[in-house]
Amino acid sequence: MRCLAFDLGRVVFDFDYNLALDKMKHKMFTPKEEIIEAFFYRDFTLDFEKGIISPGEFYQKFKEVFKCPLSYEDFYEAWNIIFSPNKKVINLIKNLTIAYPVYLISNINKAHFDHLYRNFEDVFSLFKGLILSYKVKSVKPEEKIYQELVSLSGFKPEEIIYIDDREDLISEAGKLGFDSIRFLGQEQLVKELKERGIYS
Repeated sequence: MRCLAFDLGRVVFDFDYNLALDKMKHKMFTPKEEIIEAFFYRDFTLDFEKGIISPGEFYQKFKEVFKCPLSYEDFYEAWNIIFSPNKKVINLIKNLTIAYPVYLISNINKAHFDHLYRNFEDVFSLFKGLILSYKVKSVKPEEKIYQELVSLSGFKPEEIIYIDDREDLISEAGKLGFDSIRFLGQEQLVKELKERGIYS
């Protein structure tokens, strides 16, 4: 018996920070490109994803660093519009759950998760368990978050098929013994799962 563990961002849900920043632009005094660079290359959101700071504290940090005098409500209205469901992958997961335990393992902050859960509770109900970075106080590729997956699922790393879009995370998980697949699209994923004897 094997189990599967899916990443959330750009696998189960697509996301685009440009949507949020475009909505905020009338109140921003920092170039959008500088903010995107901070998110992806300077770990600006790391403390939020680790659950070290609250949504209120992250709002204050964003407002002060990027000189963006939005209200708390307007900030989070924009912050949370970045996601869209990947319907093909969600249908695949739905089929996989008939025969296999399927888990979600995600670097995600509380505000984004709460928004997604409110709007897509049916998607999250497909998973046997959720390993969320802000709850376990650890982000991929740290070993702790992967050990949380092992502990929750009861499966050994080599029995877990881990699916993520990021090559660096796939590589680190592979070093810990996980059978890792880099997600490049639904058809490619189905092909690689079939090669492992996993059928949806």
